[in-house]
Amino acid sequence: MSGDRIRRHNILRDILYDFCSLAAWGPTKEVPHIFPSSSERPADIFVPNYSLGKDLVLDVAVTCPLQHKHLLETAQTAGFACNEYAEQIKIKNYQERVEREGFIYLPAVFESFGGFSRDLPDFLFKLTKGLSLRLNELKSTTSKYLYENLSCALMKSTARSISSRFPDF
Repeated sequence: MSGDRIRRHNILRDILYDFCSLAAWGPTKEVPHIFPSSSERPADIFVPNYSLGKDLVLDVAVTCPLQHKHLLETAQTAGFACNEYAEQIKIKNYQERVEREGFIYLPAVFESFGGFSRDLPDFLFKLTKGLSLRLNELKSTTSKYLYENLSCALMKSTARSISSRFPDF
Protein backbone atom coordinates (compact mmCIF):
# COMPACT_ATOMS: atom_id res chain seq x y z
CA MET A 1 0.00 0.00 0.00
CA SER A 2 1.35 3.43 -0.89
CA GLY A 3 1.77 6.15 1.71
CA ASP A 4 -1.26 8.08 0.45
CA ARG A 5 -3.48 5.02 0.61
CA ILE A 6 -2.32 4.05 4.10
CA ARG A 7 -2.84 7.60 5.30
CA ARG A 8 -6.37 7.72 3.81
CA HIS A 9 -7.23 4.37 5.40
CA ASN A 10 -5.96 5.50 8.79
CA ILE A 11 -7.83 8.82 8.63
CA LEU A 12 -11.15 7.07 7.90
CA ARG A 13 -10.43 4.46 10.58
CA ASP A 14 -9.67 7.21 13.08
CA ILE A 15 -12.88 9.11 12.29
CA LEU A 16 -14.96 5.97 12.87
CA TYR A 17 -12.93 5.16 15.99
CA ASP A 18 -13.43 8.67 17.39
CA PHE A 19 -17.18 8.50 16.84
CA CYS A 20 -17.32 5.04 18.48
CA SER A 21 -15.39 6.48 21.42
CA LEU A 22 -17.73 9.47 21.69
CA ALA A 23 -20.65 7.04 21.74
CA ALA A 24 -18.93 5.30 24.69
CA TRP A 25 -18.68 1.98 22.84
CA GLY A 26 -15.20 1.24 24.19
CA PRO A 27 -13.51 0.65 20.81
CA THR A 28 -9.93 -0.50 20.31
CA LYS A 29 -7.82 0.14 17.20
CA GLU A 30 -5.90 -2.54 15.30
CA VAL A 31 -6.59 -5.45 17.64
CA PRO A 32 -3.98 -8.19 17.15
CA HIS A 33 -4.53 -11.95 17.43
CA ILE A 34 -8.17 -12.13 16.31
CA PHE A 35 -7.10 -15.37 14.66
CA PRO A 36 -5.01 -17.71 16.81
CA SER A 37 -1.47 -18.16 15.48
CA SER A 38 -1.90 -15.53 12.75
CA SER A 39 -0.50 -12.02 12.41
CA GLU A 40 -3.47 -10.85 10.30
CA ARG A 41 -5.36 -7.90 11.75
CA PRO A 42 -8.78 -7.49 10.15
CA ALA A 43 -9.98 -5.55 13.20
CA ASP A 44 -9.18 -1.96 12.31
CA ILE A 45 -11.72 -1.18 15.01
CA PHE A 46 -12.86 -3.68 17.61
CA VAL A 47 -16.10 -2.82 19.43
CA PRO A 48 -16.88 -4.97 22.48
CA ASN A 49 -20.46 -6.08 23.15
CA TYR A 50 -21.74 -4.51 19.95
CA SER A 51 -24.89 -6.57 19.46
CA LEU A 52 -26.51 -9.31 21.51
CA GLY A 53 -23.32 -9.80 23.52
CA LYS A 54 -21.13 -10.22 20.44
CA ASP A 55 -18.10 -8.09 19.68
CA LEU A 56 -17.72 -6.31 16.33
CA VAL A 57 -14.70 -6.48 14.04
CA LEU A 58 -14.83 -3.45 11.73
CA ASP A 59 -12.50 -3.74 8.74
CA VAL A 60 -11.92 -0.41 6.94
CA ALA A 61 -10.90 -0.25 3.28
CA VAL A 62 -11.05 2.19 0.36
CA THR A 63 -11.29 1.28 -3.31
CA CYS A 64 -11.30 3.35 -6.47
CA PRO A 65 -14.32 3.03 -8.79
CA LEU A 66 -12.16 4.01 -11.79
CA GLN A 67 -10.21 0.76 -11.82
CA HIS A 68 -10.36 -0.75 -15.28
CA LYS A 69 -11.86 -4.01 -13.99
CA HIS A 70 -14.86 -2.12 -12.49
CA LEU A 71 -15.37 0.72 -14.93
CA LEU A 72 -18.37 -0.60 -16.88
CA GLU A 73 -20.26 -1.87 -13.82
CA THR A 74 -19.43 1.26 -11.80
CA ALA A 75 -20.87 3.44 -14.57
CA GLN A 76 -24.10 1.44 -14.42
CA THR A 77 -24.47 0.72 -10.69
CA ALA A 78 -23.84 3.15 -7.84
CA GLY A 79 -21.56 1.64 -5.21
CA PHE A 80 -20.51 -1.28 -7.37
CA ALA A 81 -16.77 -0.98 -6.70
CA CYS A 82 -17.06 -0.83 -2.92
CA ASN A 83 -19.61 -3.64 -2.75
CA GLU A 84 -17.54 -5.82 -5.07
CA TYR A 85 -14.42 -5.18 -2.95
CA ALA A 86 -16.35 -5.93 0.24
CA GLU A 87 -17.69 -9.21 -1.13
CA GLN A 88 -14.74 -10.49 -3.17
CA ILE A 89 -11.87 -9.40 -0.95
CA LYS A 90 -12.98 -8.67 2.60
CA ILE A 91 -15.92 -11.03 3.15
CA LYS A 92 -14.35 -13.84 1.14
CA ASN A 93 -11.10 -13.68 3.13
CA TYR A 94 -12.29 -12.85 6.63
CA GLN A 95 -16.00 -13.16 7.43
CA GLU A 96 -16.22 -16.90 8.04
CA ARG A 97 -12.98 -16.94 10.04
CA VAL A 98 -13.98 -13.95 12.18
CA GLU A 99 -17.42 -15.40 12.86
CA ARG A 100 -15.83 -18.75 13.77
CA GLU A 101 -14.00 -16.86 16.55
CA GLY A 102 -17.37 -15.62 17.84
CA PHE A 103 -17.31 -12.06 16.48
CA ILE A 104 -19.49 -10.07 14.10
CA TYR A 105 -17.59 -9.03 10.96
CA LEU A 106 -18.32 -5.82 9.07
CA PRO A 107 -16.25 -4.59 6.14
CA ALA A 108 -16.46 -0.78 6.01
CA VAL A 109 -15.50 -0.22 2.38
CA PHE A 110 -15.53 3.28 0.94
CA GLU A 111 -15.16 4.44 -2.65
CA SER A 112 -12.50 7.11 -3.10
CA PHE A 113 -15.08 9.55 -4.56
CA GLY A 114 -17.70 8.86 -1.89
CA GLY A 115 -20.15 6.09 -1.24
CA PHE A 116 -19.74 3.00 0.88
CA SER A 117 -20.60 -0.68 1.00
CA ARG A 118 -24.21 -1.73 1.45
CA ASP A 119 -23.83 -3.14 4.98
CA LEU A 120 -22.30 0.04 6.43
CA PRO A 121 -25.47 2.22 6.72
CA ASP A 122 -26.92 0.03 9.51
CA PHE A 123 -23.71 0.44 11.50
CA LEU A 124 -23.60 4.20 10.86
CA PHE A 125 -27.27 4.52 11.87
CA LYS A 126 -26.65 2.67 15.13
CA LEU A 127 -23.52 4.74 15.76
CA THR A 128 -25.17 8.12 15.20
CA LYS A 129 -28.22 7.05 17.21
CA GLY A 130 -26.05 6.03 20.16
CA LEU A 131 -24.00 9.18 19.90
CA SER A 132 -27.04 11.45 19.68
CA LEU A 133 -28.55 9.85 22.80
CA ARG A 134 -25.29 10.16 24.70
CA LEU A 135 -24.72 13.81 23.72
CA ASN A 136 -28.40 14.77 23.84
CA GLU A 137 -28.23 15.97 20.23
CA LEU A 138 -30.59 15.40 17.35
CA LYS A 139 -29.73 12.24 15.43
CA SER A 140 -29.77 14.28 12.22
CA THR A 141 -27.08 16.56 13.66
CA THR A 142 -24.74 13.75 14.68
CA SER A 143 -25.39 11.92 11.41
CA LYS A 144 -24.62 15.05 9.38
CA TYR A 145 -21.41 15.60 11.33
CA LEU A 146 -20.22 12.00 10.80
CA TYR A 147 -20.98 12.02 7.06
CA GLU A 148 -19.31 15.42 6.66
CA ASN A 149 -16.16 14.16 8.37
CA LEU A 150 -15.99 11.02 6.25
CA SER A 151 -16.77 12.88 3.02
CA CYS A 152 -14.23 15.65 3.61
CA ALA A 153 -11.56 13.11 4.56
CA LEU A 154 -12.15 11.20 1.31
CA MET A 155 -12.12 14.35 -0.83
CA LYS A 156 -9.03 15.74 0.86
CA SER A 157 -7.11 12.47 0.53
CA THR A 158 -8.06 12.14 -3.14
CA ALA A 159 -6.89 15.68 -3.82
CA ARG A 160 -3.64 15.03 -1.90
CA SER A 161 -3.05 11.84 -3.86
CA ILE A 162 -3.57 13.60 -7.21
CA SER A 163 -1.42 16.61 -6.33
CA SER A 164 1.43 14.41 -5.08
CA ARG A 165 1.68 12.84 -8.54
CA PHE A 166 1.90 16.23 -10.25
CA PRO A 167 4.35 18.37 -8.29
CA ASP A 168 3.87 21.36 -10.61
CA PHE A 169 0.09 21.15 -10.30
